[in-house]
Amino acid sequence: MNKKYIKWGLGALAVAAAGVLLDALVLEKYFFEVKTFDIGDKSSRKKLKLVLLADLHFKHNMLPQYSKLAQTLNQMQPDLVLIAGDTLDSSGGMLPMEQFFSLLRQDMPKVAIPGNNDYKADPSIQRLKEAYAKHGCDFLLNETKAYTLKGERVVVTGLDDFIQGESHFKDAVEGIGKEAHHLLLIHSPLQLELVQKEVEQLNSERSPSDQLNIRYAFAGHNHGGQVRLPSYVPKLPRKSGDYINGWYKDRSPYLYVSKGFGTSAVPFRFFARAELTFFHYHV
Repeated sequence: MNKKYIKWGLGALAVAAAGVLLDALVLEKYFFEVKTFDIGDKSSRKKLKLVLLADLHFKHNMLPQYSKLAQTLNQMQPDLVLIAGDTLDSSGGMLPMEQFFSLLRQDMPKVAIPGNNDYKADPSIQRLKEAYAKHGCDFLLNETKAYTLKGERVVVTGLDDFIQGESHFKDAVEGIGKEAHHLLLIHSPLQLELVQKEVEQLNSERSPSDQLNIRYAFAGHNHGGQVRLPSYVPKLPRKSGDYINGWYKDRSPYLYVSKGFGTSAVPFRFFARAELTFFHYHV
């Protein structure tokens, strides 16, 4: 074979390899995508702005992409930020988390739940809760909280992680009946399957006017596979189920699974770009 073509071939392979490394180590990790969806009663012109964050995985330093994320959130001016767990990495600390939340507008309503890695990190769950409170973020552990957003009552149920924590859905919805806008915040999407069974059981004991009516469930945990090929995901975290990312369920509660923002296990992503998810919720 002509040496010229061999050189061209080797050069092309080197460029391709460099492109793969650039994408995995820089683009997928440091440049995030903003995914936008219209949900709710789309015949209504009244909309709430909801933002979903998941799997921030703060380690020991505040990396540049988190500053950009904070800037983007402030520009969006969401009515409510939903944080679906794993704010801390298993080896992470509080400093970068606190630095990030200090960049956000303090009047921005925020609500969070724990993920499995939040339990593995050195700071206790109580310290995490206190840090959230310091920055105006509610932290729900098997609890439900009602928000008034643009005059609309929106109820958020937040469950404890069911891998490292103790999830108690029945306790979380005690005193809660049929709501027009009831959202569920969970860390692992697989947890929804257990919740649905509990909802069916509870509703079978209630009158129709008092039955739970969860419209949407939001989760993270799976990182979209984090390192994958377009049609092949070699590995997902423990208790992930068959969920990867995106929309699931053909009836309520409709489930959205975020690819998350940070990384765990390995410090890069491939074909699973970090995301910030923005919902126009028609009410």
